[in-house]
Amino acid sequence: MMHRLAALFLALAVAPAPALSEPPLRLSAQVESVTRGLICAPPEGGRRPAPDTAAGWIHVPDVAIEIRAEGTTAPARLGTGFGLRFVLAGQEPVPVRYVVTHPPMPPEGITRQSWHAMVQPGVGEQVFFQFDTEDELQPGDWTIAAFSGEDELFHAGFEVVLPRDLPQLDGLCRGGALYSLSRTPPGAAG
Repeated sequence: MMHRLAALFLALAVAPAPALSEPPLRLSAQVESVTRGLICAPPEGGRRPAPDTAAGWIHVPDVAIEIRAEGTTAPARLGTGFGLRFVLAGQEPVPVRYVVTHPPMPPEGITRQSWHAMVQPGVGEQVFFQFDTEDELQPGDWTIAAFSGEDELFHAGFEVVLPRDLPQLDGLCRGGALYSLSRTPPGAAG
């Protein structure tokens, strides 16, 4: 009897802990590929009016946004952001409405922002949210979704946390290599 109890306790002790749930990702059959991750603010490019956003405009970068770290958890830090790189199937350009949902942002308490774009199938596209103002630094669950008409193309969840809760990524956009294994400081190598 004691051996059975010991075996039971041992089995419970080595059982895997329940995994933390990954933020949701739903993809339609129209999405050929997708990568979620963190970005650093690109050099200021153009801006396009987007009246259904808090700022009234969206960034239009001159260069493709680089996903600096794949994942779904982002530090609430100015100059950082998160988003997706994706490819749609098909031949003809697709009118898309992007919708970002998030915790309430002061001063009005908005929880949803949206804008429109044309997406070219077969080409790598990107959509992102970049933290530009203190009011945007709201920890909690965020989503980025894309719709073509009423059809959902994708719905991707992200978790935004206080920088102190994600120290390994807090310095992502402050220079230096994120995952450098070299002990040689930049510029020191010949």
